[in-house]
Amino acid sequence: MLAYRKANDVKQGGGTVVNSPQQVRSDESTNLLPLVDAVREATSMRPALSTVLRWSQKPNQHGVRLQTWKVGGRRLTSVEAVRAYIDATTQAADTGQLPTATNRQRNDAHQKAMAELERQGI
Repeated sequence: MLAYRKANDVKQGGGTVVNSPQQVRSDESTNLLPLVDAVREATSMRPALSTVLRWSQKPNQHGVRLQTWKVGGRRLTSVEAVRAYIDATTQAADTGQLPTATNRQRNDAHQKAMAELERQGI
């Protein structure tokens, strides 16, 4: 089994410590795990790898992204990062804000606006 490094031990190039944009505190001893394993540790659920990769590669509908590190060509994360992702997503989802328009309504409005612009020659 592969031995995983602590987040503060991740090195790049000239030996400088690389932290994600959200910054891991230097006093945190964060164990990095493969993505699915970290989610399983945090939630007792095992999502598909593609699901967790999507969480880490692009923000979800609430603008939240899973914090990850790339070590030796592998994408790793921590249980703490998974919990922070879940907490941030839940908090954003619980704001009670509902979409002001459905996709169909937005598309209809767009088509109407485009038709008006074309009618005006713009």
